Amino acid sequence: MSNINFVVLDFETATASRASVCEVGLCFVRDGQIMSSPSYLMRPPFNRYDAVNTTVHGITPQMTEDAPEFWLQWPAIAAVLEGETVVAHYAPFDMGVINDECQRCGLPLPEFRFVCSCALSRFVVPELESHALEPLCAHFGISTDGHHRAGSDALMTAKLMLCLCEAAGVDSIDALVEKYRYRFGSFHEGTYTPFHRIPDYTGKTNLDHFAKEYQADADGFDELSPFYGKEVVFTGTMNSPRQELMRLVMDIGGRTKDSLTRTADFLVVGQQDYRVVGEDGMSSKQKKALAMIEKGAPLTVLSEEEFLKMISGSHGFGQTDFLDLPHDEIERLGKLFPSLTVLDFEKMKGILY
Repeated sequence: MSNINFVVLDFETATASRASVCEVGLCFVRDGQIMSSPSYLMRPPFNRYDAVNTTVHGITPQMTEDAPEFWLQWPAIAAVLEGETVVAHYAPFDMGVINDECQRCGLPLPEFRFVCSCALSRFVVPELESHALEPLCAHFGISTDGHHRAGSDALMTAKLMLCLCEAAGVDSIDALVEKYRYRFGSFHEGTYTPFHRIPDYTGKTNLDHFAKEYQADADGFDELSPFYGKEVVFTGTMNSPRQELMRLVMDIGGRTKDSLTRTADFLVVGQQDYRVVGEDGMSSKQKKALAMIEKGAPLTVLSEEEFLKMISGSHGFGQTDFLDLPHDEIERLGKLFPSLTVLDFEKMKGILY
């Protein structure tokens, strides 16, 4: 196992909001050996806790009253993780925590690639009924003492990853990812790309087939995304492979296909080859989209950059689709409670209104 190197990352949160970290755990693995497993308490916003969260992990407001907040501790942790292979058990949650906390605190997103041990375990040990951390550890004989505290969960996940590599007969994380046709997730240059599996469809002529056959993991759906339940179509040359962009939409619970029809909600436009589209610079899909909009179709046209910013999880104020409130009321509440996320406001809505 000399080529197995990674860092496990695990968060515990104080409330239902992902931007409420109260503890972070790390576990460093070098050459297949566990080196250290530190953990750090963090003071969540207003040091506020939901009872259900405390019941799960046992962390209380008294324990974090004097702890540094996320914005103070995260930059040093992010520097340690830069360029690393990061492992998380159910990565959509932990990576979502990073995204939401960095946005709340005005911090840049980190730079690293990551994998999800939960997703990989479904292929390594498919016979198990549950692929949650505790039953997986029980299957491999790993102690679950301290489960739901970040440091203990990070250590458990590190041991689990080593067991998964051994069970799969591989000697590196890269080999494990490749064996089950996954692609690394990443935070890179301010953009989040989920850890995902690649079906064996490649050519442009197969894009509609890919969209029909691809099976997204419903656990990763984001009902707050502007693309959740919406149909997205792409046109032009993208900086990323079109199949990858289509997969991003489906992974958060949206729909996509290669042809533009009246059921489409968004058209994402890339660069156009003027030798093909003519002097007006518009593809046939763009022209069709304009005609649909003129007839009253609720179709939104986006650039690739706008699409990537929106799908990266930017839940900022002003995106009124997320809250059934007037725009001026959103702005008023945002000024009154600048540190709260849209998820917090979604919960507050039932109380305030």
